[in-house]
Amino acid sequence: MSRITVLTIHDRIACFHTLMPFLFSRDPRRFQFTDSPQWCLEKDRNDVLIMVRQFIKPDRVDLDLLRSLRSRYRRIAFFHDDAGGGIPRLEVLPLVDLFYSKALFRDRSLYGKPLYGKELYSDFFHRQHGVNDPNHRERPTESRLEELAKLRLSWNIGIGDYPRAKMRQRAGVAATLAFGFSAARAFYGRSPMPKDPVADNRGLHPVHARIGLAGPPSIAHQRVLILERIRGNPDFLVGMVSQRRFNREVRNSRITLSPFGWGELCLRDFEAVRSGSLLLKPDMSHLETWPDIFVPTETYVPFDWEARDLVARARAWLADEPARVRVVRRAYESYLDQLAGMRTRFESTIEEILGEGA
Repeated sequence: MSRITVLTIHDRIACFHTLMPFLFSRDPRRFQFTDSPQWCLEKDRNDVLIMVRQFIKPDRVDLDLLRSLRSRYRRIAFFHDDAGGGIPRLEVLPLVDLFYSKALFRDRSLYGKPLYGKELYSDFFHRQHGVNDPNHRERPTESRLEELAKLRLSWNIGIGDYPRAKMRQRAGVAATLAFGFSAARAFYGRSPMPKDPVADNRGLHPVHARIGLAGPPSIAHQRVLILERIRGNPDFLVGMVSQRRFNREVRNSRITLSPFGWGELCLRDFEAVRSGSLLLKPDMSHLETWPDIFVPTETYVPFDWEARDLVARARAWLADEPARVRVVRRAYESYLDQLAGMRTRFESTIEEILGEGA
């Protein structure tokens, strides 16, 4: 059986979400983890490389390094691993065999267009609201069909360690620095999936809306609009609290508001579903992702990107408890069904990366 090198970084998203299928695979010894590109070039004996969360910190693609890795490995798969459908590192595509992303635009032609702020929604707020970023930079585009054909959908942050526990996860990341990435396994939570999160949710809060501002102005503008729309509305629970209190409140909220952040996907999307809380989120119809809990009025309730209908949507679903519960239950059942298919999806992904069955 071919061994595979995984070049990744030490952070909570890598250790407790993206790498989970690798760490808990049927044969985790098949994967050789490293954080050192130099080790890959000088000492690695494997001929297949998976790159996870590379060129994110710092946010610059090292093309010289990538060309050297390309000449060293038979197969390279790149896991883009941002939270949005935009791909700010499209210059990677010609130098890898496959490019996996947590989310992809349904309209692939968008990757051939420059997007202000790197995401479709940041571009929208720049063009429609005149929002500008102080350190805006142009990103590469890609319209060649042979390169876009390398795009694949991986798994998003619905796969991973919940509920969030910052100190435990930070300790896990520290352990991976000392003992290797496999050490993260010991720091995963042991809480089982709830049998009936709807029944467990006491509905103490109408709408959980504890959101802050994230990123540059074009990314954060949607949250600015949302906070303006709900200011002073007693149905919306706002302000910042500890992670522990945040988790407890979501578990007892009838609705959870989850705006876009650094990308469309947010951890609270899945926290809501796991907590028996109705997910209220800006429209996601432009995006493909997996697990997919974003079927309008089936597994979540969408509102427009400018939040003009946000308060009305929240009020309507608070007033119709049977309809709210139906959507919440469907969302949780769909989520569980998709999680059950993770191992099969992962093994098929590895086969494709190896070039098997082609």
